[in-house]
Amino acid sequence: MNFVIIMTDTQRKDMVGAYGVSEVDTPSLDRLASEGIRFERAYTACPLCTPARGALFTGLHPQVNGAICNNVSPHKDIAVMGTIFSHYGYRSVYTGKWHLDGSNYLGDGTPDGGFDPEWWYDKKNFLMERRREGAPRGGSLQTAADLRAAGITLTSLQGHRVASRAVDFLENVQEGEDFILVVSFDEPHGPFLAPPAYWEMFDASPLSEPPNYNAPVDDKPELHRVQRRENGEIPWREYSATAGVCKYFGCNSYIDREIGRVLDAVDARHRDDTTVLYTSDHGDQLRAHGLLSKGPMMYEETCNIPFIVRYPGGPEGVVSNALVSHVDLIPTMLDTLGIAAPEMLPGVSILPILAGDLDARPRSHAMVSFHRFAINGDAVGGFYPVRCITDGKLKLVINLLETDELYDLELDPYEMRNRIADSEYQARRDALHDELMDRMDRMRDPFRGPVWGIREWRQARKKSYRPQNGVGRDKPQGFPFQPQIMPQSETSIRK
Repeated sequence: MNFVIIMTDTQRKDMVGAYGVSEVDTPSLDRLASEGIRFERAYTACPLCTPARGALFTGLHPQVNGAICNNVSPHKDIAVMGTIFSHYGYRSVYTGKWHLDGSNYLGDGTPDGGFDPEWWYDKKNFLMERRREGAPRGGSLQTAADLRAAGITLTSLQGHRVASRAVDFLENVQEGEDFILVVSFDEPHGPFLAPPAYWEMFDASPLSEPPNYNAPVDDKPELHRVQRRENGEIPWREYSATAGVCKYFGCNSYIDREIGRVLDAVDARHRDDTTVLYTSDHGDQLRAHGLLSKGPMMYEETCNIPFIVRYPGGPEGVVSNALVSHVDLIPTMLDTLGIAAPEMLPGVSILPILAGDLDARPRSHAMVSFHRFAINGDAVGGFYPVRCITDGKLKLVINLLETDELYDLELDPYEMRNRIADSEYQARRDALHDELMDRMDRMRDPFRGPVWGIREWRQARKKSYRPQNGVGRDKPQGFPFQPQIMPQSETSIRK
């Protein structure tokens, strides 16, 4: 079994036509959904680029693998996807945005993650290539006329070259050679570069005004209220027609065509023995609740991500409402190969669903976290630790430094009303709270402590200087081939 993993950046679930809004124009992803399983309840591990990618490619939550914010890399004793599957005999290839080497948004151009150096092609490699060609910087291009004047064509774009590398590999990989190919597109993340015609494709957002557009945040965390005030007020009709929004959706349509090229190359030679998985790292608020971008807010717009899988011989054109997390990808791939996932990985295998059991529910809860936006700046509030958990019906958000949140996703899918103090939800809220703290203890969350249980609405833990809960937990067994830097707990060493 081969694997092709297609990833986009900042692509909301409703920016894929198969999720219900055909006007967004994504025929390639819609085709993939018609040939596989579309998951409705998939969640990122963190609504931020580096942490989301770190979780996807290590199978560990950001606070455990170390990549807790942008421009930070996973710990050196953590096995990454390329290393893992190369160990099991797979050719592991990566092309596109990486953002996990700890340098900056561009990356350093050096092969990483155990992936094949021969095929490595990250954002830095692309930009150095374009500079040698004398290309202008993308940030200076503001209009379709600018693109044309600068000579920007399809073949000069990063998305096209990333897809071309993928197609080249798929056309030339040796018959019978097992492989994993990751195709990681930077699009539709800003600056939304695309052929000029795509910037002229939309004169307004194809989405309808959502009920929570500029919705009140009076009962929400103060940081949300601060951002809302800083963003100001703008009517939907005006906002949806801004150049940034139009370019965003135009770029979204463009990158779908590049995804289509990759899918066509898979189908030409590898259709019967290759699992194709598509997802995005996170979404974008687009002024839902008056908020922009992503970060320390756990709303569905940024956390509930698109997730589509085509599995050879599996169901076609169906929908699953099972909870899925980015950390489930590696356990699922291992399970497909008949390899047991090590104890260290918190994810579950969704192979039963892929094989046709649409009633399977391997995961009972999904967990999301946030710490800070980037290591080299203090944007979006600086250090702002958040832990979120959902069972698919309720969502509990612990904002460690201030107001917590509870949403009824069944009765209130747009998360308009914070029910954290509602007595009718107390039992279910407290059960989610206990589950969250138990998971933090089991995964040895380095930020765990009684303060997560001492909230205005509940006193589930007490402060103590003595060891309790997660203290003394031995490091879970990882892969046998990864470095064992700290194999024992502090308690074991003292003994």
